[in-house]
Amino acid sequence: MNLSPRAQVISIIIVSSIFGVGYNATTPHSLPLIYYKEKVQSVVQKKGESQQDWNFRIKEQVNIFLNDTIPDAPIKIDLSITKEMYDRGIIFIDARDEEEFAEGHIKGAILAPSTPELVQLTPDRSTPIVTYCGGGECDVSMELAVELMDSWDYERIFVYKGGWPEWKAAGYPAE
Repeated sequence: MNLSPRAQVISIIIVSSIFGVGYNATTPHSLPLIYYKEKVQSVVQKKGESQQDWNFRIKEQVNIFLNDTIPDAPIKIDLSITKEMYDRGIIFIDARDEEEFAEGHIKGAILAPSTPELVQLTPDRSTPIVTYCGGGECDVSMELAVELMDSWDYERIFVYKGGWPEWKAAGYPAE
């Protein structure tokens, strides 16, 4: 059966598309077929809401994250939720390099350890952990969070999207 050049091109495109979608569906870090806007979990103060009510809603949201949620992917969080987690003594891991860490970091945070040490961080895989990096376009903290969940089976991983610059600008505890 001889196909016209046009039919051959269409056939190649169809077969290539089938293989591409199939490959994408079977890889662990596949690309989404539909674009979605990045969602960062936050608690926004409502107009006229008292500081006390707003703080209560933040604490309530964090309670849900820490007690009722076992996510299938790292949860991105904003400054207010991050600060509440910090106040509760959650483990913070700085995903930046050693030099940046030495220049300044969230007080009590640990530098992202090398892979063999990662598993020794905490033996309880349900322990919540917050990762962060340089904020903005920095995605090293998300890469570390995904590794913690996918490779090391940690269950509650959070990524602070504002990172070190936002934390420092807010005047929160730093070293």
